[in-house]
Amino acid sequence: MTSPLASYQYIGTPSEFARSQLFHGLIGGYDAPHGAFAYYRDYYPAYEILFVTKGKGTFKHANQWIDIVEGDCLIHDMRVPHAYKTEENNPFEMYYLVFDGIDMEHYWPRLFGEGAYSMLQSSPASLSELNVLLEQIITLMKDEDAPQELPISALLYQFLLEFYRIRRDLSGSHANSGYGGAEPESLQRAKAYIDASYLTFEDVSHLAGIAGLSLYHFIRQFKKQYGVTPKEYVLMKKVHHAKRLLISTSHSINEISIQSGFASYNAFLHAFLKVQHESPRDFRRNLRRS
Repeated sequence: MTSPLASYQYIGTPSEFARSQLFHGLIGGYDAPHGAFAYYRDYYPAYEILFVTKGKGTFKHANQWIDIVEGDCLIHDMRVPHAYKTEENNPFEMYYLVFDGIDMEHYWPRLFGEGAYSMLQSSPASLSELNVLLEQIITLMKDEDAPQELPISALLYQFLLEFYRIRRDLSGSHANSGYGGAEPESLQRAKAYIDASYLTFEDVSHLAGIAGLSLYHFIRQFKKQYGVTPKEYVLMKKVHHAKRLLISTSHSINEISIQSGFASYNAFLHAFLKVQHESPRDFRRNLRRS
């Protein structure tokens, strides 16, 4: 497939319905830097798909740098610090799509494992279908006057499933997943407990007991595997729960803070600001403006 000759970008403006019910595109386009290029970002509350069409460079997620070349495709959680650098004499070009979906945090571990990024390498022929799907999604984002929210959501869902299928068929030989490799059973037990009871969670030492590890070793291994501490993971789950209520109900902020497992409004506000980088009121207000 012939690559575009120049960079371009489209900005999505998803409606409140799309944000609360669908997969939705936020930013999409094609990046064709000339020569050396580097970009660093600490945090963004969404996910990103990258498909390298030519050239070489590196991608950083958390503290790990990964070589990327033509044909590579990766998906990553942008809440984790990340960066891109091109090779000066042969800079990579890529399609990119920043997207989100209210249930992505539940889809992610089922489709891609527990790392914060997943990557397909070595240009298997079936990756061309991913490229086509990505182009179709980005093209639909171009029409700002007639938003194509349902087709975009359907294509994004198709893309995620196709990525999963290829990754499964490759059985790990061409697929990488971020952070600590295979997920230890001890950490699986602890994480499953959090997923089932995060609204009433109180004691990290109890989790260490479920994992059968000392408290210090458990916290260190959990962060190595998942990129966040157990306490940070619990806060992310609670804030995600609150975001769903802010989008789908008219409950007051105070009511939502209680329903999301926080002992006080101040604790809720502090956690929401830390995870989402905006207040609950601003989050709800910005949704209604879209």
